Amino acid sequence: MSGAVRKKNRIFQRLLVFNLIAVLIISIFPQVVFYQYFTNIYNEEVESLNRQVVRQFQDAIDEPIVKAIVTFPNIYLSEIESNEALVYPLNHDISRDSSAILKVARRIADIQDNTSYIHSIDVYYRAGNLLFIGDRVCMLNESSCDLGGSADWFPSYRQSDRIIEWIPARPAGSYDPSPIVTYVRSIPFFGDKESRQGIVAVNVDVTELNKQLLGLKPTLEGGLLIVDKEGRVVAHNYGDQPLPAFLSEPSDLTNEEGTGRFNTKIEGHESVVSFVASEYNDWRYVSIASVESVYRKTNQLRSWMLAVGGAFLAVNGLISVLLTSRAHKPISSRMQTLQTSLARHMPIVRHNFIRGLLFGLPQASGQGMDPESILGIPHEGRWTASFVMRTGPRPDLEPQEAMASDFHLIESLEAEDGEADIRAIRNEQSQILGFVSMTEELAPSAIGELLQRRIGLGGERCLICIGGCYPAADSAIARSFAEADEALEYAFFYPDTSILIHGDMRIGEAKEPAGMPKALDELPAAIRAGDRKRVQQLLDELLETIRCGSYTIRYCRNVMLDLALTFERTMQQMGFQAAEVFGEDLREKYHGLKNANAFEAWIRSVAEAAVTGVSERKQHFDQEFADRIVTFVNQNISHQLSLAYVAEHVGVSPTYLSKIFKAITGSNFNEYVTALRLERAVELLREKKLSVQEISYHIGYQSTHHFIRLFKEAHGMTPKQYQKMISDEPESP
Repeated sequence: MSGAVRKKNRIFQRLLVFNLIAVLIISIFPQVVFYQYFTNIYNEEVESLNRQVVRQFQDAIDEPIVKAIVTFPNIYLSEIESNEALVYPLNHDISRDSSAILKVARRIADIQDNTSYIHSIDVYYRAGNLLFIGDRVCMLNESSCDLGGSADWFPSYRQSDRIIEWIPARPAGSYDPSPIVTYVRSIPFFGDKESRQGIVAVNVDVTELNKQLLGLKPTLEGGLLIVDKEGRVVAHNYGDQPLPAFLSEPSDLTNEEGTGRFNTKIEGHESVVSFVASEYNDWRYVSIASVESVYRKTNQLRSWMLAVGGAFLAVNGLISVLLTSRAHKPISSRMQTLQTSLARHMPIVRHNFIRGLLFGLPQASGQGMDPESILGIPHEGRWTASFVMRTGPRPDLEPQEAMASDFHLIESLEAEDGEADIRAIRNEQSQILGFVSMTEELAPSAIGELLQRRIGLGGERCLICIGGCYPAADSAIARSFAEADEALEYAFFYPDTSILIHGDMRIGEAKEPAGMPKALDELPAAIRAGDRKRVQQLLDELLETIRCGSYTIRYCRNVMLDLALTFERTMQQMGFQAAEVFGEDLREKYHGLKNANAFEAWIRSVAEAAVTGVSERKQHFDQEFADRIVTFVNQNISHQLSLAYVAEHVGVSPTYLSKIFKAITGSNFNEYVTALRLERAVELLREKKLSVQEISYHIGYQSTHHFIRLFKEAHGMTPKQYQKMISDEPESP
């Protein structure tokens, strides 16, 4: 009996020693590893947060400010009715038209007042040789003027073919020390100096940019800077403090990629510098963060882990003695708890893992995970192809029912049949994404048939897009999925196809021209003419361009959208209300179309509605409307009349009024007004009550010399000569 006890004690002692050694190893080794791991994590955290800050920095400046500045000419100098004040001088000399000059100045002032980050706007009009500098206007034909900050760009742009440029920070002018950065662009964008209509310069208020940066991140929390491609600082949040010394050699910030990160010392402190390039100009957005606080955290962590580790080791030793003495006690209940937790979280892990494989995310295969351990599918010796599946509309199903139906499809796809292994997930757009793993290479068409057999849809519409088949690897799954996803974009042109194979579509050969088709430029004239046959002919050409398969989906979609908007713009320019003609918002309707067949049917109906509207207007021309125009001009001949002023009064666009005025009066607007004023001048000269200067003002001319010149051209003599001539005529008996 005593021998059995001694044997039992020896077993207990050996088990205890083994457990204590295991506890020692398990307690100390992980702490060393964890210490190194968390140190690295803290460093990566600083870098990650700094990258995140610089991205947020870019989002806060790039879209709302830089993009708005770059697109300024497109917004305010496009030919729409609200831009008439700024657009009209591009093609007309307004140097003698004080009303038009005042409208331009007011419009520029309105834009400046409503945009905090714009210091001023300079516009040069070549037709009248006028330069608007903020709230001043320079008539360059008559005299020179102080160009102020415009002197840095105006002479060179005026004499050269330069198109676009960002001028570095500098004072706004001789009497205005405010720092500005200027965006300069010629109008129109393309063309040499001979075809140029004007130049626009948007002066950005650097002080306002500095306030924006300070609001994003106070100086005490780290630095934010904007630098240009030459390394010059555009804006910063340092206030009156000196800028970092590393900016004296900014080569790290001006690499070709425009994005990066590096470590440096700033005033003796270790710092991380992250930067990203603007999407709209050559600026770099720079964020600087100190890592010293991280090092302090690391030292605190080490002390904390040593203290906790010692206590943990003591507790583990006591627990080991207790557990060893009760070695026979089962631990099945604890294992069951762990298995339950794993089972509960496994679907999420599996979904994220498959998604990571498809999109090529690094975390998919990180942390020691692989497809065989998570999905039960090895890579070695196998082939793989990815797919995207889009089911047809199911209006009879509730959202929850549609989701359940999609998960049922996934279960059908993943059913084991020995032919191939399939793993799939459902995304937010109710599409099914996945990949097929095979023991031998299959043609993409055979893979499509395999997927159809698995889901057994019968009569239900379903589109399957398949990428290439490659030797199995994580990168191969991502590559094949990118191809399948690209094929899905082109499904717009294949509404009657159930299987699309990327390799058969020759997407890589598709071209993307720089300009729009010529037929798109000719379409407005055909619409305005109400030429149904020509409109249909041009429409056929454009639809053939879209459907021929020679161009990228992005180019084709741009053509389709421009085609729809051309109808809308042209009808608006003719004085129509687009919503009344078409009965809907064309842009919104276009984005809701699912395929090319639907687009073609819709755009043909839009064309028919436009041509019908124009034809009806021509057939039912309102004579009362024509009389109202002529009466208004006759009654207001003594005022400063302009085409825009009359158009506003009668409720049509200036462009449309110009086109119909000749049909009403037999002459264009300016010729008619001039003839009417000279007739009135003859009447007043015969009355002999007013002087030539008073007559000039009375009939609407601010310049007496201009009136005299026009009178002489019409009558062959000056007003004085004419008045003398009629004075010498014998009076009628």
